[in-house]
Amino acid sequence: MEKNIVLIYGWGASFAKLKPLKEELEGLDWSVFIPRLPGFDLKPAKNVWGVENYSRYIFRKAKNVFKKEKFFVFGHSFGGRMAIRTCSLYPERLKGIILCASGGISRGSFIKRSIFFVLAKGGKTFLFIPPLANLFEKLLYKLAREHDYEKAQGVMKKVMRRVISEDLKKDVYKIRLPVLIFWGKLDKITPYKDALFLKKSIKGSKLISYWKEGHQLPYRKPKSLAREIDKWSTNLN
Repeated sequence: MEKNIVLIYGWGASFAKLKPLKEELEGLDWSVFIPRLPGFDLKPAKNVWGVENYSRYIFRKAKNVFKKEKFFVFGHSFGGRMAIRTCSLYPERLKGIILCASGGISRGSFIKRSIFFVLAKGGKTFLFIPPLANLFEKLLYKLAREHDYEKAQGVMKKVMRRVISEDLKKDVYKIRLPVLIFWGKLDKITPYKDALFLKKSIKGSKLISYWKEGHQLPYRKPKSLAREIDKWSTNLN
């Protein structure tokens, strides 16, 4: 079996955050690739990227590493958005996806998407006075409960507006590949109900819950996740 996997970290993280998981998987004879993402480990792209731009970028990089062999994609939080979209774009090249506290589900609700659509497309067209525009922007991200947006700088603020305005549920409903779901029951960033939605919506998916863990699950439990991924993938054959 081809034991190839791409690991995608979350918003504001870096290559180093998933390195312990990479090492645990390599100890189980996996070939692991963690792409360095523009705007995080690398300089931002010149234009404003959305989920699809990141997903296509990741696929190109992974294809260069794994050549014609198929691979799995693991995505944590923001990385989960990319895993879902990559599955939608390139199902023939993937063996399956692993979603860990994935973004883009309930926090991608209609209200929240609408708020960030306003920010992304028209938020400042009717607010010409900078202090009022800044106040309006802060009010919207507080209503959306998106704290990472407050921390984003420069073009990455625009990237986040675009990312959050995208609805990934339509992609979820189309998934036909094997899916493994990891979630911490105490997660306050991506609520546990999102895990239940994914489990219900993706036929044949497997959910593994960690009852005493939160959003930092892949950083706190790399050995456990690696073993579960290895066991799950073996049982697919």
